[in-house]
Amino acid sequence: MKIGIYYFRSLYSQSACSLSVGKFSDFLLNRGYNVNLGILKNNDYSYNRNELEGIIKNDIIIYKTNYKDFEYGIRFFENLKKIYTSKKIYLTGPFANLNKERIMEKYNFIENIINMQNVDEIEENFPTIGNAVQKDTIVCGIDRQMEFIEKGKYINLEASTGCIYNCAFCHINILNYSKNVIDVKMLVDEIEFLVNKMGKKYLIFNDSVFWKNKQDTERILEIIEEVKKRKLKFYFMIYLSLTSKIPLEILEKLKEIGLIRVFFGVENISKRFQKANNKYVSEEDTKQFIKTLEEKGITYHIGFILFSYETTYEELFLNLKFLKDIKKLFRPGMIVEKMRILPKSQNSKLLYENKEKIDQAYNYTIKDDKTEKCYQVICDYYNNINIRDFEHFFSSTNIAISILKREKKEKDFEKEIQQYNEVLDNVNEKLYNILNNIFEKFTYSEKDKSELLDLYSKAEIMYINFSEKLRNIEPDIFMMLPHGKEEINI
Repeated sequence: MKIGIYYFRSLYSQSACSLSVGKFSDFLLNRGYNVNLGILKNNDYSYNRNELEGIIKNDIIIYKTNYKDFEYGIRFFENLKKIYTSKKIYLTGPFANLNKERIMEKYNFIENIINMQNVDEIEENFPTIGNAVQKDTIVCGIDRQMEFIEKGKYINLEASTGCIYNCAFCHINILNYSKNVIDVKMLVDEIEFLVNKMGKKYLIFNDSVFWKNKQDTERILEIIEEVKKRKLKFYFMIYLSLTSKIPLEILEKLKEIGLIRVFFGVENISKRFQKANNKYVSEEDTKQFIKTLEEKGITYHIGFILFSYETTYEELFLNLKFLKDIKKLFRPGMIVEKMRILPKSQNSKLLYENKEKIDQAYNYTIKDDKTEKCYQVICDYYNNINIRDFEHFFSSTNIAISILKREKKEKDFEKEIQQYNEVLDNVNEKLYNILNNIFEKFTYSEKDKSELLDLYSKAEIMYINFSEKLRNIEPDIFMMLPHGKEEINI
């Protein structure tokens, strides 16, 4: 029995793998199924045509869907089913599980929707049919087929799963994901294999929160000591929460074994927003933590939600100023994506019904009329550029600079680093003035549009110049940078 599991990339700043799909594949392999993994691309018939031969060889097709690819992916597989009628098609993933009833009602070609986090549910749909199937891409219980194909020296992994927090806009607790930690020795075995056998040098920990509270301290110290004992050299990033502050000595020790980047959710500095969404991170704590990271030479990435149902007009200016202060206005993705209101969440009553669509999470009008108007204008404004690429120009360069500094090679790139800082400052200052003006006037001018296009072009040239020199002089570091595209980096 052959099973193919397919998905679309949603985070271009990470490796092509899906850890949940990799674990799901291993689970099925151990029950006697032959499993193949594959990535598809939105609206790219040429790329998907090359995958078709592999897709139709499977008896069962499992599509792990994300809200961003669902409308394209569901039609793709529905029409595939009309041609290859014997194929059984299942869905999986958080989006499918949250919207299971609506999907099953509308799309009768779907056999079922599987919760990959529920062992009983998987076994009910996929009972054991024979001896375990061996596959040479299994690494510590995860099918790493996609990463063996991908050329980049970056890769995703986990030290733990689940989350102890309960933010209103997050699906983890709504779907009741299990909270587990991976055995220290097994985790470092995995790291050793990824680094020494697969040549991955930049590890991206996908834990919801790497250090959750003081109960994690002893275990993380064990991980650090085990990595040091084995003399493993790599760089890595982690996710943290400022709800509980990681001890500075732990941060310093993590830096010693290669920590260069931290992602943490600020979301919004309005106290009203924080109380309404169970996310308590103050502006003061955020700026202090950023200062600490900068002093330690650790770069940072943040989660932020500028627009939500209850965002007031005054809060827009407050939060825009904050983003300017921390120089994050190069990330328009945080501005144009308003907060998703998830099914089964406490705020789902605010959503209006659109029977034509499965995804209802954006079906609301912002309560404050002026805020809603600002949102519509800002989205229209940023439609003039490719915002994913724009963010990538800065984020990828920032990672490279962090690694160069750790390697004490930044002097070879003094001119390029100076250009990066100049472009960053220019983007931050000009966009602040433009966005502030848009919020005040509820419109933008042709000059504003021209300035945005010019800023994009300057950032693009900066990135091309920097990355090309990096590829020629420091190819290993160049290959550690996620390439920011939907396709696999091959």
